[in-house]
Formats: sequence, structure tokens, C-alpha cells
Amino acid sequence: MTKEERINDMLNLESRMSKWKQPQPLDFVNKATQNYNFPNWQTGNDESVYYNLNIASFFKTRIVMPPAVTSILERDLQPELLDISFNNVDGSANPTLEEYLKGPKQVQAMMMAHKGKVVFETYPGMNPSDLHVWMSASKTTASLMLTFLWEEGKLDFDKMVSAYVPDLKGSAWDHITVKNAMNMAAGLDMEETFENLVNPETVISHFFSAIFDAKGDWQQLLKEAKPLEGEKPGDRFRYSSAITMALVLIAQNITQKPWEALWKERVWSKVGARNPFVLGLAPDGTPIPAGMINTTPEDMLRYALLYTPSWNKVAKEKVISDKVIKRTQTLGDPEAYHKSTEEAYGTRWFGEVPYMNTAQWDHSFEDGAMFKHGNMGQGIYVDPARDFCGCYFGLATNDESVSGTDHSPGYLRTAAKLLAGK
Repeated sequence: MTKEERINDMLNLESRMSKWKQPQPLDFVNKATQNYNFPNWQTGNDESVYYNLNIASFFKTRIVMPPAVTSILERDLQPELLDISFNNVDGSANPTLEEYLKGPKQVQAMMMAHKGKVVFETYPGMNPSDLHVWMSASKTTASLMLTFLWEEGKLDFDKMVSAYVPDLKGSAWDHITVKNAMNMAAGLDMEETFENLVNPETVISHFFSAIFDAKGDWQQLLKEAKPLEGEKPGDRFRYSSAITMALVLIAQNITQKPWEALWKERVWSKVGARNPFVLGLAPDGTPIPAGMINTTPEDMLRYALLYTPSWNKVAKEKVISDKVIKRTQTLGDPEAYHKSTEEAYGTRWFGEVPYMNTAQWDHSFEDGAMFKHGNMGQGIYVDPARDFCGCYFGLATNDESVSGTDHSPGYLRTAAKLLAGK
């Protein structure tokens, strides 16, 4: 098979998800619309796929339009990346990337860039021009806004969260530094474990009902969060979207601007995006960059490129300074990470044990690479030292047999090492 034929196969790869490239029947659309609720959205069924591709139909949103001038991403497609694989920590081999993309993980799109050029792209379950929700890969944008403010001297990571959010004064946030919140080591009873999410009595379950189903006041729930007995802020990485929303409040209070205005001013107007940036809103109108960003795959890749030495392929100015990148890479604490539930996920996903979490990025490595996962199979990986980045969208069920075998991160890291020769 010629290289051109393999490129064609890569760009037109077929899987069980390929039906989503076509308009869905009217009766399905009507039924899915009637059936929308937060639990159904999270099931990983066909209706979940429809919701993830059409978030603006189910949430209030704000739209950040792309700039007038679009950056053109060069292609140097290398379809041989379909043949890569890597081993799990127990030594067992994973399938090739091509086999994986056709498997139960239900990957909808994957892109990679090396030295500023797109070297891999495939769309098994969506069209390149479709918008898709980032889910928690969105959280990297929330931490970026705060690190910008830190660089400008407007924010001190060692100050308490409540110093920047007066409404949280008198609560547990009086004892949680911004740094600990950035690293999701707040020591609060708001961790997003499967057990907590399915228990309707937990604070985090109430938080999601409030922010996605308008059943309660999510900001009041932040105030009511209780410290965990025997655990201090900073002790342990405990994943929680509620903490990310506290960061959003910090950014808005410091700047006195809506979060999406900050994003447009500092990133979207400069990155040469081709399509709108659609941001979901909480019932009270607060933006949700904790999980509700929607873009095309290529525009997500443009954002990822800002963390690499090839940032100038998408921007005329260096949007994310070396100082900001370095601070993002080093804000975390390996000890807090190695006590966490997330460490086991990262080990399965990459086939190696990551070094720590940092600044809302779930997993980072001693070589400076960072990865952020999103629920049901989204992800963004940046590797500045290798001048590589990648992203993907997908729809995996929350069944551990599928979600637990999310190896997209490992394929991205394997590709980065291969392309960089180390």
C-alpha cells in the first residue's frame, strides 16, 4: 500500500462510531432531546454521543467568535503512526493504534502535531468541522488564566482562595491556598470518585445537580464544603470540578471581566482559530471552563500548540510565556499525587507511572510533558521538550472495562517519543 493510500485510510478510518458523521434520524433527535438529563448524559449511550456533539442545544452558552485571520496548519501526515503500540506496566502489549481506534473505546477524533505540523489526524466518529465538548480537558484553560494573572503580579498562589472570593470568607476556603486549589489538593469532601458521584447524598453529587440541572445553588455548596478529617490542604490530590469553579470565580473577581472575555482577549483572538469557541454556562450564568468548552479538533490542537516551541505556527506573539509554562509544569507535589486515586488511572493509560499532577493537569512527567483527561474519553497532551502535542475526542461508557482501558494518552506519548527520537 502506498503512503497516499494509507493517508486516505487514516483520514477516512471507519469504526462503530462512523454513523455520527451523518445527520441522525428525526425520531432519534426528538427522543434524545426529550430524554436529556445529567445522569443520561453520563451513561455513554448513543444519546450521550449526541449530547457531546450538540452541547449548545442543551445548555445556555456564550460564543467567542474566531478572529478574522486564521492560522493555517501545515500537514506532514505520517500514517505509519497507525502502527505504533506500547506496553502496559505489567509488560502486556496493547493493540496497534489503528486497531485501538476501531475498538470499544469509541474514539471520535485524534490529532497530533510535531514541530508545528500536523503529523496525524483521523475522524472515526465525527467530522473535522463538528464541535465537540472537551469535558475536563477544559480545566487547563482555567489554570492558564490564573497563571497569567500570577505572571502579571495580580495573584499570589500562596494567598487563600477566600482572599480573592469574598463570598467564600468564613468557610473552609479561608485555609486553602490558591496553589492547593490549582493542584486539586484542597482537603475538602468534594472528591469526584465514582462512589461519591452515584451517591445522591454527597456534596459533589449535589454540586453537579446544581450546576448542570439547576437543582440547587452551586456557589452555596462551595461555601458548605467541609474539611476532611485528618487531612490538611496540600496533602493529597483529590479530583474535583468544584475546585476548578472556585478558580473561575478568582479570575473573574480579580479582573472584573467575564471569563469568556478574558479567554478571547488573551488566547482565542491570537491563536488563529477557524471556528467559534462555545462555552457552556451554569444556571446562574457563570461560565463553566471546568468542562463545558466546545470546539473542533483542529482548534483544540491550535490551543495545545501554544505550549510548544512551535507556537508561532498559530500565533504572531508568544501567548504562553516560558515562565508560565515552567510554573505550570512545576506547581504540583509528587507526594500528593502518589497518594491519589488518579495515579492508578495515569499508570494504566500511559503504561508508566507519571511523576505528579500540576495546575489542573492530571498527569505530568519529569520530562515536562503534561496530560489532561476529560470524562468519557477526551484528552489533551503537551510535550514542550519534544515540540509535540496531541488531542482527542471520544465517547466511552463509564463501565470500567472500557473507561479503564483508555490508552489514547499512551499512544500520544509513544508518538511523541518516536517522532523526537527519544
